[in-house]
Amino acid sequence: MRTITASQAKQNFGSLMAELGRGPVAIERHRKTIAVVLSPEAAKSVVDPRQAARAAQQQRELQRLMHHQQCALSLLCATPITRQKRLKAAGQVVKRWQDEQLCSADYIERWQQWLALPVPELSKLMCSDADGWGPAMRQNSPFTASPMPQT
Repeated sequence: MRTITASQAKQNFGSLMAELGRGPVAIERHRKTIAVVLSPEAAKSVVDPRQAARAAQQQRELQRLMHHQQCALSLLCATPITRQKRLKAAGQVVKRWQDEQLCSADYIERWQQWLALPVPELSKLMCSDADGWGPAMRQNSPFTASPMPQT
């Protein structure tokens, strides 16, 4: 990116406009960049950081939802012994959160309640909005802290 002073930009505005065809131009005052001038084409390719952050957050939530859908399906299809082991492992994670104060009491209590439910109800909650709690519960989940036992 070419850099010019504010005085040069003011005195040679036509040259500045012509320069935009080759790329953005930084304008400095007292050795600090005070502006960057872009062509309309270049401006279209600039990504709004807030929109990018929102899109990344939505992608993470989608990945968490898909992971919990897989966990729910795995629990629903597991043998009773395997299901019991997986629920026990999740319960131990929640217990560790409680013992070591690693997580908000809201999440601990809610996960304890959820893990006490029949598996079909637990599965439904894990994969739903759960009255606004779904995304937060998937973010603070005992099913992502450690791999689920396979046997």
